[in-house]
Amino acid sequence: MVLVQQTQWGIVEAAVLRILAAGYTSFEALALADAHTLATLCKPCAFYTRKAVALIRIAQHIVTLPDGFVSLVTGERSALRAGLLTLPQIGRESADTLLLYGGDHPLFIVDAYARRVLARTGIYADQIDCMRASYDAIQQVIEADIGPVDVATARELHAMMVESSIHHCTANNPRCTKTGAVRRFVDPRKCDAHCPPCSGCPAASLCLYHQNTIVLG
Repeated sequence: MVLVQQTQWGIVEAAVLRILAAGYTSFEALALADAHTLATLCKPCAFYTRKAVALIRIAQHIVTLPDGFVSLVTGERSALRAGLLTLPQIGRESADTLLLYGGDHPLFIVDAYARRVLARTGIYADQIDCMRASYDAIQQVIEADIGPVDVATARELHAMMVESSIHHCTANNPRCTKTGAVRRFVDPRKCDAHCPPCSGCPAASLCLYHQNTIVLG
C-alpha cells in the first residue's frame, strides 16, 4: 500500500517479491531492517528511499501494539483513521485502504481512479465536482447515496473503479470502445484470469465523456 503510491503495480509487485525473498516476511523483521538495504529492494518505486524509511517506522509502531496490526484497524472508524494518519506515508486514501481491506470497514475509497470515473460519467455532476472537491466531501456524497453496504460490496465497488480506469478509462486516450489495455505483471496469470478480450468499457453508453468527447467529437 505504501509502495504503490505514484507507482504502477507491476513495479510494486516486483519490489514486494524482492522484499519477501530477502527475509522481511513479518513486521518484526521489517522493524529491524536497515533503511539503505530496504530502499535498494524497493527501487525503482517512486520515492523508494522515503518509502523504505516509512515502512520501517510503521513496522516499529505496529510491533509495540498489543494486538499488532489488528490494533490499527479494529474499532471505531473515525478514531482509527485519525490514528493511521499520524503514520508516515499514510494519507486519507491509504488509511481508508487499510480500513477496508485490513479491517473490514465498508467505505468508499476516493482514489484518482474513482475521481476520474465519477467525473467522466457525470453520475454526481449535479452535486459535486469529483475531480476538484476534497476527499472527505466526495466520500460523504457517495456513501450517503449508496447507503450502508457490506464489506464485499465495498471492495467490489473499489475494484471495479480500479479495473475500469486501468483498462479503459485511462488518464490519456481513454479506450472507451477499444479492447482493454493489458497490464504486465511478474506473474502473468494476474491478468489472464480476469481480463478476457472485450469490445470496450461497459459504462461507455452511460458516460458523458464518451458521448460528448468521443461520439460528438
